[in-house]
Amino acid sequence: MLHLNQKKSPSPRQEGAVLLIGLIMLLLMSIIGLAAVRGTNLQELMAGNVRDKQIAFQAAETALRKAELVVDGQNPPNIGTDIGMINEAAKGASSEYWRNGFAWDPVSGVQKTVEVNDALEFVQAKPRYVVEKLNVTYIPGSDGRAADWLGVLAAPEISVYRVTGKGVGLTEKSIVYLQSVYRRQ
Repeated sequence: MLHLNQKKSPSPRQEGAVLLIGLIMLLLMSIIGLAAVRGTNLQELMAGNVRDKQIAFQAAETALRKAELVVDGQNPPNIGTDIGMINEAAKGASSEYWRNGFAWDPVSGVQKTVEVNDALEFVQAKPRYVVEKLNVTYIPGSDGRAADWLGVLAAPEISVYRVTGKGVGLTEKSIVYLQSVYRRQ
């Protein structure tokens, strides 16, 4: 019979088992916590990159809209003489040309692009644009009017322009080029 102040000795096989299981659980919880922190950091970087790209996109869109307003002004633009109005339509169809072959910044005092001076926050560089006049052939009836089979009606003058805008985001590595084909109203 056991007395109240006597202790039963634990079996030798159970010594330290709780400590070992506790350490394994602590290790597993640490690994899960580190993975969660790493995933959160990666998602934060991705969100920052998306924001940077969106700012560059909005800057390029601003350049496009400003150029379209200039093209749609009272006088048609003077292609080849006005700043930002170039005559390189054959090369302008290639996106590679705009990224690598075109001088967006002034070279040797010659400026081919127009810098948009709107108050855009956070951009690394101001947006720029270029306008090219495209050679368009009028097809009778293509503008919604009745086709002129007798040749009595004069073909309307059609002025179509390719507008290319460049926007830079928060960093110089985030660059967006946008193009639109715009018909003078």
